[in-house]
Amino acid sequence: MKFAKWIFRTAGIFGLIVMIPMLFVENVLDQIMPPAVTHPEFFYGFVILNICWQILYLFLAKDPIRFRPMMIPAFLAKASGPVALLWLYLQKRISSQWMATIMMDSVFAMLFLVSYWVTGRETNNKQPVY
Repeated sequence: MKFAKWIFRTAGIFGLIVMIPMLFVENVLDQIMPPAVTHPEFFYGFVILNICWQILYLFLAKDPIRFRPMMIPAFLAKASGPVALLWLYLQKRISSQWMATIMMDSVFAMLFLVSYWVTGRETNNKQPVY
């Protein structure tokens, strides 16, 4: 359980550190990663939804056994980004600067699956209390 707590806490804190500033840097992104954001509703919707997932990861870190079923959608959420970005990269629609994001989120996605497996083994190994 300590492993899962550590993984989800790390993912949640790291994600919040990365995503919260995104709420305030739309103009900067327009300059360093053209073209400009043409659909701010999608940009801010993505950022806020992503922040919500980071908060879920922190909930998972509090009690991984209790919230274990949520590890599957957490994995899917974390893995969906690398899949989409890799697909776009292979189509030459995004630059290689996204490789760091692909790798980081892929590692976390795999660690989420390992956490799911480990917490399942811990749950099954508990002896009944009489």
